[in-house]
Amino acid sequence: MSIPERSLTITHPAPQNATAGLPQPDSVNLMASLELACGGPGAGLVPLDALPPQSLSHKRSVVLLIVDGLGYDYLRQTLPDGLLARHLLCPLQSVCPATTAAAVTSFFTGLSPASHGLLGWFTPFETGDRVVVPLLARQRNGPALTGDDLAALYRSPPLAARLGRACHVVTPKRIAGSAYTRHHAGPATVHGFRSLGGLFGQLERLLRADGPPRYVHAYWPLLDELAHAHGIGHRRSREHLRQIETQLGAFLHRVGNTDATLLVTSDHGFVDIAPERRLLLNDHPRLQARLRLPLAGESRLAFVHARPSEREAVGHALAVELGERATVFSGEQFIASGHLGAGPRHPSLAHRVGDWVVAMADGWTVRDRLPGEKPFSPVGVHGGLSPAERRVPLVLFET
Repeated sequence: MSIPERSLTITHPAPQNATAGLPQPDSVNLMASLELACGGPGAGLVPLDALPPQSLSHKRSVVLLIVDGLGYDYLRQTLPDGLLARHLLCPLQSVCPATTAAAVTSFFTGLSPASHGLLGWFTPFETGDRVVVPLLARQRNGPALTGDDLAALYRSPPLAARLGRACHVVTPKRIAGSAYTRHHAGPATVHGFRSLGGLFGQLERLLRADGPPRYVHAYWPLLDELAHAHGIGHRRSREHLRQIETQLGAFLHRVGNTDATLLVTSDHGFVDIAPERRLLLNDHPRLQARLRLPLAGESRLAFVHARPSEREAVGHALAVELGERATVFSGEQFIASGHLGAGPRHPSLAHRVGDWVVAMADGWTVRDRLPGEKPFSPVGVHGGLSPAERRVPLVLFET
């Protein structure tokens, strides 16, 4: 059987959620608007049409609040008449992969994943030809990364270093001092908190403080954690979204007349996966043996690195084993499709994307497990190309 050309998708039919040629991610357009509004030079990306920079530049405080895991469709279905939905400015398309490591890095840098190169919870790293966990600054199932490793991995300059405003990062205490946060916050002042009330308390203090105009990057993780553990459709996830809205409403009441714009958005949405649709590559040992690296990226969008002599055989085996449960792209095709966004390409992008990219069809995941790794089978997942995962809200409040 002949092997298809490297530039072609080799499965058929392509799932509906794997359409190539996507436009530039709108969340990066959002960051272009914020950069220009806050006195930065711009990174060459087009501002968001719905949020012209001049509409923000006169505000004393500009706050970007990222609610991890809050999808646009989920918000509209769960709280269609709630505070967030009533102040919705527009839906945005998040970056690809639709996952925290890629999207929050875009919020921190103003760059697309094609430029900053952090492509998922597991990211291939050319130094040592291994897979690393960027948010934890360690090798997958291995030791912490060295200072030299981190300098190479976190090569994109932080947005805060380009802005003409005092910058602040408000983030959970447990990650406030991490290597990832320290680098991407740059010159910004970092403020930690321990609870949802603590998050809004820090924001209130910053909005009321004297001093020059400021830009605030804030992050709330618990909705994402609940969705992974229980599913985005679970009662606990829905109740937590209501808690966020309740505390947000009280916060907005307290900070009236502070001359601030608060923008609420997210890094990704979620889909729930049934146990029988969670594929494990370890169940295909002959295919797994042909790989030189463990799977990288996400369980909904995996980057596959074959042994040099096995490249074409791996592509064929993936197509056969996965069938209509996935679309398999060559790495070159996936980069050329524009899924990873606009802007200058990271110098190691081709290495990090790898030989093949597996985009799972709706309702399916694929992952592998290394010796000694704890089993991980979350109910709610993200990272794929479906609208539920990639479409996020942009909500605007004026105080």
